Amino acid sequence: MNNVIEQAGWKTHWRMTESSGLMVYLVDYRGHRVMWEGSLPYVTVDHQHQDLAVEEDEEGSGSAAHGPFWVPLGERTMAGDVRVNEFRGGFELVSDFAAGPYRYTQMWRFHADGRMGPWLTIHGSGVHEAHTYHPHWRFDFDVNGAQNDALERFEDGRWERVAAEGWFPYMGESDDDGCVWRQIDFGTGATVSIRPHNWEDAELFAIRYHDGEWAPFSPRNEEDAQSFPAAYVGAESLDGKDVMLWYVAHVHYDTSFPFTAGPWIWVRGL
Repeated sequence: MNNVIEQAGWKTHWRMTESSGLMVYLVDYRGHRVMWEGSLPYVTVDHQHQDLAVEEDEEGSGSAAHGPFWVPLGERTMAGDVRVNEFRGGFELVSDFAAGPYRYTQMWRFHADGRMGPWLTIHGSGVHEAHTYHPHWRFDFDVNGAQNDALERFEDGRWERVAAEGWFPYMGESDDDGCVWRQIDFGTGATVSIRPHNWEDAELFAIRYHDGEWAPFSPRNEEDAQSFPAAYVGAESLDGKDVMLWYVAHVHYDTSFPFTAGPWIWVRGL
């Protein structure tokens, strides 16, 4: 299958990675570059007790171990071919994965009005009432080039400039479009806005990009280690720099499973 798709005003390249899911890269909208690369490096699963009872292992020692489990999505866990589906006003790339008792369906949806949906549906026999699922998306948005951009978050009823690297949880959403975070290109005034999926607990990490950087092959799990991607957050300036954004969803088990997680992303001003 050709790994370049031109449709509905979009031009995107894609490839299947070893452990970061179905990646899209060199993504253009209406002839303008909007994203250098987007991937799904991690899905981690936590087992969380709903009470204070001690859960015993098979030997009755009271030390049953649970998570966090790391689920790598990629070529080795694919459950079928990558599919390109068309719908009215757009298209989507879809891939299914099987990892132990878990099943995942990853989608990249592209709409003619500038919306993009990087989504993950979690299902299969492994879903558990004590589990919380944490998909980690990694975005390198480059609106008309990697430089001359700024990041903003919506807080206290207005958009606030983000000056330095950091962790930026949900603090409210814009009345105009429900977006929580946005990246602005100074030259054109174009924006890439991000809104969490309905009923989704999510947060954003912003990190300045450096050449040669790439996520490790597994999350940090040593004792007292900083959780990923917080481990990369420092105090570097972001204004006018190439910014790497990590969108981390926290999907708590309930009767709504299978659950589709992931943000709505909207490109405007081009």
